[in-house]
Amino acid sequence: MEGYKYMMYLVLFLLFWSPVQLKDCCSNNKLMRSIKYQFNLMNPDECGSETSADRVKSAFSAKLHKHLTKVPLHTKIIFGTVITNMGANYDKTTGVFTSPRDGTFYFSWTMYTNPGGSCPTELIKNGNPAGFANHTWNEGSKWSHSSTQSAVLSLKKHDKIWIRMARNGSGYCYSGIWTSFNGFEI
Repeated sequence: MEGYKYMMYLVLFLLFWSPVQLKDCCSNNKLMRSIKYQFNLMNPDECGSETSADRVKSAFSAKLHKHLTKVPLHTKIIFGTVITNMGANYDKTTGVFTSPRDGTFYFSWTMYTNPGGSCPTELIKNGNPAGFANHTWNEGSKWSHSSTQSAVLSLKKHDKIWIRMARNGSGYCYSGIWTSFNGFEI
């Protein structure tokens, strides 16, 4: 009786099994591996690696939300109108970008001043000048003037970047579409 039982299983297996099923199985395995890979991007794996939110490249773009007048030395410039903030690493209330991880980042900022005014600014890293200044100096001119500066910096996780006045400003630093602070991870 036992031999008969095994023979029935073998016949049923041969009747219902085909190479097409094997191919479908392989396709399903590939699909399952793809789903598992994508799931691991969203969740830490058993090694404790970063989640997909940690892997999103950081990028921001913000505009000056109000005109500045005769801004004193070392005043932090707060670009309060945020256009883009991928990774949410730019704080529009403080004007500070905080690096989400070790990496290389590109920053640029544009200042626009009134005829005869000046708006000298500098890029600050962790409270110290990073060696890049933007001197929108327009004294004696009858035209408004803009100036843009950029920098590529290697940052460590939690490094802080912002723009501040490098000297006392005279006149206006215009807001809106004229003046911006931008950065992104390379």
